[in-house]
Amino acid sequence: MTDSKTDIDKELSQFRQRYHQLNEYIRANNIPPDWFTDNQIILSHGPMRVRRFKGPAGQHPPVLIVYSHVNAPNVIDLHGRHSMVQRLIECGHTVYLLDWGKISEGDRENDLSMYVDDYIDAAVDCIRNESNIEKINLLGICQGGTFSLCYASLKPDKINRLVTMVTPVDFHAGDSILSHWVKYIDFSILEKKPRNVPGAVITSLFQIIRPFNDLQRQVQLIDQPLHSGRLELTTLMDQWVFHCPDQPGRAFAQFINWFFQENRLVKNSLVLGDAEISLSNITAPVFNVFAEHDHLVPAASASALADYIPEDLYQQQVFAGGHIGLMVSEKAQQTILPRIGRWLAGLN
Repeated sequence: MTDSKTDIDKELSQFRQRYHQLNEYIRANNIPPDWFTDNQIILSHGPMRVRRFKGPAGQHPPVLIVYSHVNAPNVIDLHGRHSMVQRLIECGHTVYLLDWGKISEGDRENDLSMYVDDYIDAAVDCIRNESNIEKINLLGICQGGTFSLCYASLKPDKINRLVTMVTPVDFHAGDSILSHWVKYIDFSILEKKPRNVPGAVITSLFQIIRPFNDLQRQVQLIDQPLHSGRLELTTLMDQWVFHCPDQPGRAFAQFINWFFQENRLVKNSLVLGDAEISLSNITAPVFNVFAEHDHLVPAASASALADYIPEDLYQQQVFAGGHIGLMVSEKAQQTILPRIGRWLAGLN
C-alpha cells in the first residue's frame, strides 16, 4: 500500500511539474498573431488591405487568397512548416492576400455587396494592374470561398483559375451544429439597426461548438517536450483562435440570413447590390478542396458545388481530416497544398 501511494504521489508531482512548465511556455510565447513570411501592403481601401508576400518572381498568374471574414487570416502563414503561403511560393506563385482589416463603428452599415463587389474587385484590379495581366488566380477559404464564388460569377473575365477550400455552397446540406443554431434566429433587427458584433462573441461561439477541445488539447500537450514542433504549432493556433475580429453588423446579418437560413446561393435567388449571382456564370476552371471530417463546413455542403459547375471545368479533392487541418497540418502541407499549387500552375 505504501509503495502504491508513493508511486501515485510521484506521478501527481511529475504531472503538476509538467503542467506548470507547459503554462509557463504558453505565457512566455503568448504574443499577438503575426505573419511568418515578410509582406508588404500594396493597397489600402477602407479597412481592407492587400498584402504581397515576399518571394521569387512568380512564373504563373498571381494568386489572391481570400480568407473568411470571421477569423484572422494569419492561419495561412503561421510557421515555415505550416504555411500555405510558403507552399504556394515554392510552386512558383506570387502570393497576395486580401486582408479584411480591422473594422470600425463606421463599417456597421456596410452591405454584403461591398465585400464582394467593392473590396474583392479592388484587390483583384490592384493585382491585375501591378502584374500587367488580365486574369489572376483566386483562392477562397471557408466564407472567403463563398465570397470568391460570388465574385467569379460577377466578374468571370478577371479570373483565370479558382480554388475553393472548405467552402460552404449548399448551406442546408450535411449536418452542422452551426447551421442548426442559426436556422431559427431572427437577424432582421441587426440588419435594420446594425451594430458590430464583437469578435469575442464569435470566439465563444466556436468554443461552444466543441466545448472540451481546449481541455483535451491541454491534457495531450502535457507529455509533449517543450521543444516539440507540436507544442509550438498548438501555441500558435491558440493565439489565432482567440483573436477573432469584430464583424460588421449589417453584412453579418445578411450573410446569416441569405446563406445559412435562405440558402440563396444554390437557389439562384441571391442578389448583391443590383447584380444577380449565378454559379452558372463562372467560366474559370474550379478546384474544390474540402475536408471529410469538417465540423464547420460539412463535406456535403462543400461537394454540392459539383452540381453547379460544368464537368469539364470542375475538379475536387477530399482531405481526410478537419477544417483547420486542411490548412496547417503536416499532411496537408506535404500533399494537398502542393497539389493546389500545381493545379493553379496548370500542371494537373
